[in-house]
Amino acid sequence: MASKCYALVKLWESLQVELHDRYSGERVINLEKYTREKSWLRAIAVLVATPLPCLIVTLSIDLLPLSDPSLGIKANGSFIVREYYAYLGMTFLALSQFRAGVRCLPYPMTRIFRDTILISCLTIGIFYGFVHLIGFPLPFTTLTIVPSWASLTVVFMVFQWAKKARETPGAGRMLFGMFKLWLCDFALVFTYPPYFHIFTTLGSKEQMVFTVLLPVIKLLMRNLFSRAVNHLGDEIPELVVFNADVFGSLFVSYCMQSAPSVWTTVEVMVADIVMMGLALRDIELEWVWENWRVKLKMKTQKPTTTAQ
Repeated sequence: MASKCYALVKLWESLQVELHDRYSGERVINLEKYTREKSWLRAIAVLVATPLPCLIVTLSIDLLPLSDPSLGIKANGSFIVREYYAYLGMTFLALSQFRAGVRCLPYPMTRIFRDTILISCLTIGIFYGFVHLIGFPLPFTTLTIVPSWASLTVVFMVFQWAKKARETPGAGRMLFGMFKLWLCDFALVFTYPPYFHIFTTLGSKEQMVFTVLLPVIKLLMRNLFSRAVNHLGDEIPELVVFNADVFGSLFVSYCMQSAPSVWTTVEVMVADIVMMGLALRDIELEWVWENWRVKLKMKTQKPTTTAQ
C-alpha cells in the first residue's frame, strides 16, 4: 500500500510543471536590476499597456456588422472580410512565434508581412471553395479551415528556411520543438471547442460530471506545452501561462455562462482553488527540500575543508 501511495505521489509531482523548470541566474539578476532602476509607475504602465494591442486586434474583428446567414455567402461579404482579418492575425502571430523561437534562422519582418498577406488570401480562397461545396454558414469553420491554413504556413516556412536549416547547427532541433509547440496550439483548438459544444448539449447533472474533465484537460495541456520547447529555457513558463492557462480559463468562462446550475459554477471554482493550493504547496515543499539539501551539502563539505 505504501509503495502505491509513493508511486501516486511521484506521478503527481511529475505532472506539476512548476516543479521541473527553473529560472536562470541571468533572468533573476535582470529582474532585480529592472526593479532597482525602473520606477513602479513605469512597471505598472507596462503591465497595463502590454495587452492593449492584442485586445484591440481581437475586438476589431467584431466591429464589422454581419448580415443574416440565411441570405447566403454573397450577402455576407463582411463575414469574409472578418475571416480574412482573423487569418491575418493568426498567420502573423504564427510566423512571429517561429521567428522568435528559432533565432538562429533569419526571417525578415518584410517577408513575414508578405507571407502573412499571401497565406491569408489563399486560406480565404479555400474557405470560399468549402462554402460553395458544403454551404454557408460552414459548420465548424475554424476546425475545417485550420488544417489547410497550417499546411500553407508550413509550405511558406519551408521555402524560407529549408536550405539555411540544413546549414545551421541546432536549427533542426529548434524547429522540431517549435512544431511541437504549434501542435499543442492545435490541440487546444481541437479540444476545447468540441468540449464546449458537448457541454452545452448536456443537462445540469450531466454538466456537473462533465466539468470534472476541465482540470484534467488543463493539467494535460500544461504538461504538453512545458515539454514541447525545452530549448527556450526561461520562456517556458510564459508559454504555459499564455497558452494552456489563459486558453483554459477562457473556455471555463464560456462553459460557466452556459451552465444553468449554480453548483456547476461552484464546482469549477472549488476545483481551481484546490489545484492552485496544491501547486503552491508543492512549490513550498520543493523550496524546503532544496534548502535542506543545500544545508546538508554544506555540512558534509565542512569537515573536509577543516581537515585540509
